Amino acid sequence: MPDQVSSGRPNFEIDRSQRRLGPIWLTPGITPANVLALFFAGMMTIVFVTGIGVLTPYLLAEHIKMPTSAQGDFIGTLTVYIEIIAIALVVPLGSLSDKIGRVWLWFGAFALIAIACVVLPAARTPETFMLGRILMGAGFATGTLMLGTVMADYPQNASRGKIISINGFITGFGVVLVAAIGFSLLPGFFAGRGFDAVTSGTYAFWVIAGIATFAALMTLAGLKDGRPNTTEEKDPFLVNLRNGFNETKRNPRLSIAGVAYFVSRGDLIVMTTFLTLWIVAVGTDAGLEATAATEGAGRIFAVSQTAMLLFMPVMGFLVDRFDRVSVLSFSMGVAAIGYLALGIVGNPFESAFIYPVAILAGAGEACILVSGPALVGQEAPGKFRGAVFGMMGFCGALGVLVHSKVCGVLFDGFTYQTPFLYMAGLNAVVALGAMAVRMKTGSQHIAQPIAAE
Repeated sequence: MPDQVSSGRPNFEIDRSQRRLGPIWLTPGITPANVLALFFAGMMTIVFVTGIGVLTPYLLAEHIKMPTSAQGDFIGTLTVYIEIIAIALVVPLGSLSDKIGRVWLWFGAFALIAIACVVLPAARTPETFMLGRILMGAGFATGTLMLGTVMADYPQNASRGKIISINGFITGFGVVLVAAIGFSLLPGFFAGRGFDAVTSGTYAFWVIAGIATFAALMTLAGLKDGRPNTTEEKDPFLVNLRNGFNETKRNPRLSIAGVAYFVSRGDLIVMTTFLTLWIVAVGTDAGLEATAATEGAGRIFAVSQTAMLLFMPVMGFLVDRFDRVSVLSFSMGVAAIGYLALGIVGNPFESAFIYPVAILAGAGEACILVSGPALVGQEAPGKFRGAVFGMMGFCGALGVLVHSKVCGVLFDGFTYQTPFLYMAGLNAVVALGAMAVRMKTGSQHIAQPIAAE
């Protein structure tokens, strides 16, 4: 059943003639096995994005011998280069996925990550480290783009919140166990067996490369290729690209979603990179070894990800029951409060409030991870959905380009916590903007959907 009815309003009816996985009703041609493969591939994509962020300070300190005082600006500059590559890739890749399907592009993303995990620990200068991270960044950009697009392909519109929240729950569980805890402990694991710091870091990344290779093969075997919810003739590549841009510009709900992507990708950079940098910097400034400080950062990050994990079902309920722009406004407001709390809490190794604040920040992360993709999946026409998600990816990459550099300057030039205050302000602005769009476009209240017999 198509996602849009003839009036242009979203269709929230359920076609019960199709298959389902638990509460998730699927589009024609999609099987529960395909959805399970999607959950695995999605989890591993975010595990690598977050896990590498947790380990980056270790590589900079031990492999590159970079002082803490220079790491913030270096990572900000590095992320600028990575996002320039992403900006160049995501829009044409989104359109390309409408032409050739999603699976091979996602397979290639994992392959790039695996290769980069072999290259990175061999770097001994900032320049060679930067080359490895740019390669890995191309894999991240492709993988996250395919994750959002495939997750929009598979469910019927009334089940978008459910599939996103369940995927987020599984992903959050994987991030806590594999990225925040597992990856952060790998260097210490090898160091405890007598290896020096550089060898321990190298072996840690080789393990991650093996995991990425396995994820690539599982993606190739389990996902369904193509655009399963549409049978229309495929447009030429450039036409499809233009349609995605025009639809994003024409539809105010997609426009505010693009602004939200611009800000929320900065949120994720703060949570996966600058949160760790802040904690590790405070720890090393106080005399802790880099390994111990990294493990402390991993524990606090694990708490925030656990909170995100537990809040995901709440967001799944909200986006499938209420107007999705209203939920987006609520989400950005919660995120603003969470980042404000991170900006004013004290020393993370001494403050009694650090764990409650981490919980609040994790809840805000859950909000933005569910609300934006659910809105875009609802509004993007199936025929060029990949192109629309490519535009969202462009907005997100541009956001990372801007916010990572700004946060790097703020981190080095003001206080370690200033980036959190900066992101709190941006989230508050988008929350107000989404409220204005909601009043302009009216309500698309989602009550209990009527079954299509």
